[in-house]
This record gives sequence, C-alpha cells and structure tokens, in this order.
Amino acid sequence: MSPEFYDLSRLFALRDRLQSLDSAAPPMACLLSAPLHPPPQRLGILCGSFNPLTLAHAALAQHACRAFHLDQLLYTVAKVTVDKEQVTGMSLEDRLLVLLLHAQQQQHLGVALVNRGLYFEQAQAFQALFDRQIGLFFIVGMDKLVQILDARYYRDRETALDQLFALTSLVVANRGDMAQRAFDELLQRPDNQPYRDAIHFLPLPESVADLSSTVIRRTVSEAENLSAHVPAEVARFLIEARPYAAPGSQTEDGQGDEIDAYAVRLALFERLASVRDWAEQHVDFQQLLSQARASDPHGQALRDALTGRALQALIRGGPRRRRME
Repeated sequence: MSPEFYDLSRLFALRDRLQSLDSAAPPMACLLSAPLHPPPQRLGILCGSFNPLTLAHAALAQHACRAFHLDQLLYTVAKVTVDKEQVTGMSLEDRLLVLLLHAQQQQHLGVALVNRGLYFEQAQAFQALFDRQIGLFFIVGMDKLVQILDARYYRDRETALDQLFALTSLVVANRGDMAQRAFDELLQRPDNQPYRDAIHFLPLPESVADLSSTVIRRTVSEAENLSAHVPAEVARFLIEARPYAAPGSQTEDGQGDEIDAYAVRLALFERLASVRDWAEQHVDFQQLLSQARASDPHGQALRDALTGRALQALIRGGPRRRRME
C-alpha cells in the first residue's frame, strides 16, 4: 500500500484550492507545487484532464523541456475543461494528487490549476501569476491544435488567436496518424498562416505517440500491462484505488451486490469533509477504506452512512467498539 494516496490533509487542501478557484472570475492560475528558484524564464504548460496521466504525457514533457530549453514545465488542470465539463473516472483531487507525486521526482516539473479552458485565457492567467512577461510554451497534441484553431470555440477567432500568440508559442506533438504531414497541411491553410511562426512541431516516438488516457481507462483491468502505459506512481494508484474497474471485477457485499471500491473512496471522502478537523486528527483513511470495502456488517454500515456525523460515530465505535483514534 502507498500511504501518500490516503493523506487526508493533502486531499482536503487540494479540495480547498479547487473550490476557491472561481470559473467566473478573470483568468487565474495557481501553483500547487513548490515554486522554482529562480523563477522560470521559459515555461512550458501541458494542460489536460490527466484521467489518468500517461507515459505519453511524461514523454511529451521531457522532450519539450529538452528541445525548447524550458526551465520548468507545469502539468496544468483546468477546473472547467473545454468539451469535458462532466468529471468522470478519477476525481480532480486524486488527479492532482497523483500529478504532484509524479512531478515532485523531477525539479523541472510542477503542477498548476487554472480557472479557464481556452488557451489564450490560460496564457493571460500565467502571465499574471508570475507578474511579468515570460516565455510561455503551450505543449499540445495535434488533436488539440485542431481544436485551438477551430473557429467554433471563439466569438472572435482572430482576436482570440492574436491575443494567444502575443503571449505564447505552441509546441505540437504527433498523435496517432496525425503527424508532420497533417501539421503542415493544417498550417498551410490561409486562415492559419498568420500564426505559423508561433507554432512548432515536436515529433514523439511511436512507442508513446498512440497512448491514450481513454484506452487506458478501458484496459486498466490488465494490471500487469499498466507499467507500459503509465508512470509507476500512477500504476500504483490505479491498482489500489481502482477508479476504472470494470463491472464484475468488484468485490461483493455478502448479498450478491458489487462493491465499487472507488465509489466508496469518493463517498467517504465527501462525508469526512464535513467533519474535516476531526478527520484530519483521528482518521486513518487507508484503514477506513479497507474496512468500508469489506463484505461484513461493519463495512456495510460504513458504506451506508449518509452524513459525516454518522460516519464519525461508526468510526469511533469500530466493528467491536474499538476506536480508530
């Protein structure tokens, strides 16, 4: 087991940052990882849903940092992501937690949150965050470049793109069969040619170019293959928390009903948030989840607790009146 996946204080802090970020406010970014000293002069922004983080993301970050001499790259999550506003799979708190655990292993990586989904607004947010003009490079896949240049995402495409490329450049990686040729053809279009000098192609190895979070979510039950698709800490989280477990692969509660292990994690976290001060001091979240996923009466009672106070009473009593405190 990995205790860092069950750190309630850290999870609650991430929840606070998410809730404090107002989607209706002006473009805003907040840094979740430790700031780089000295502050970066050339900063890469790799924005995605990271549901989950894959080796393609990690390779893209590594290759971009080397090819464009970036001082730092920030894995960035938008509170409201264009075309993906319904949160499914891993919760945002868990995605941020895993990103932080991955990024902390390398000095040039960090994690940030933004309150807007459009890149020109994100560029404004990061310039404001660092309170100065810095060299910004948005790292994207070919599929994202197509979206960025798509007029249907803008009220005024020309103005928005002019604002974007006044603040940043794009580094574009191949995705599947969308490679250099598709890149060149897209930028040869008359409406895209004005932005050609600010958009750069970055070839990725074929071994990772086709990796997709969507495909990983569908095949995550093949635990032995996870290390070929996701970083080590991501693989451990997926195996332990089981956010994408297929129907029929869950445990049963003794009555023939399946126990969704990840749904239990989410539900208990929500209940504990309402008794946060007590929970941070007294609850072993890892132990609690183990008990709540059991098929015995106490596990059933923990899963059925509708409020934080009810859950607190069950935790205090324990299966045999034993305290967890």
